[in-house]
Amino acid sequence: MTNNNHSLTDRINRHYADLTANSRRLADYLLLNPEKVLIMSTNEIAESCAVSKTSVSRFIRRLGYADHVSLRNELLEVRESGEPVLTAIQEDCDFHQDIQGLQQLKKQLESTSLQPITTLLATAPRIKVIGYRNSYPLAMHLRQQLMQCRGHVELLPVPGQTIGEDLASIDEDDFVVIIGIRRRVKKFSKLLEQLQHNKVLLITDQSGQKYAEQATHLLVCHMNNETPLDSYAVPSSLIAHLVNNTYQLLKGNATKVSSKISANYANLNELE
Repeated sequence: MTNNNHSLTDRINRHYADLTANSRRLADYLLLNPEKVLIMSTNEIAESCAVSKTSVSRFIRRLGYADHVSLRNELLEVRESGEPVLTAIQEDCDFHQDIQGLQQLKKQLESTSLQPITTLLATAPRIKVIGYRNSYPLAMHLRQQLMQCRGHVELLPVPGQTIGEDLASIDEDDFVVIIGIRRRVKKFSKLLEQLQHNKVLLITDQSGQKYAEQATHLLVCHMNNETPLDSYAVPSSLIAHLVNNTYQLLKGNATKVSSKISANYANLNELE
């Protein structure tokens, strides 16, 4: 199996000039609708392009794939990595899958003791929150929410900077929360390795479970693999759940912090 995420498109373009009329019809169709490989059978693709099923099989082999299943598996692997690919026809592309993901999260939380995580979120001298790419807004949201109930919460890395300097500033007593959903940076494993002596919570999707042994705590947000673009409803709900539990654990101390913040908003006339 190829490691090139754009393999199907690249292979079609590479062979296009030498294709027959029927194969070009298939090529044009799949260049515009690569997801059809995942949601349609070989026979259905043949009917859509007005060619024979044999022509479709021959075309797939011409591109270098063993068969339709091999091509389909490659595209599924691409979607698993986070690249937008439609893998199923959904009348309700958002809420149905979000509900399923939230139900899976609920089952996980019911079978997992969150007390050690909540205690660290409440009592660690400092909390360092790390997130890259699409995980950065989630990390920023977690930091912002935690700041409503406690201090000394930092978001890493600072925009425009590498993280080496920040890692050097992390003490053994600091609690590190790393969010790595979908397309993680290449240095992700190295980052976890660097933090092996720290208490680390990893929040990831199902593809990140391979890092379980490198983190002190692991929480998995099952992401939908059927719609082309991801909804982050599940990790956002997990963040809300963790911070609300932390707020309740801190009780009066959290109330003092949030009240001080509200007073600052009023004094600075920052909000409506």
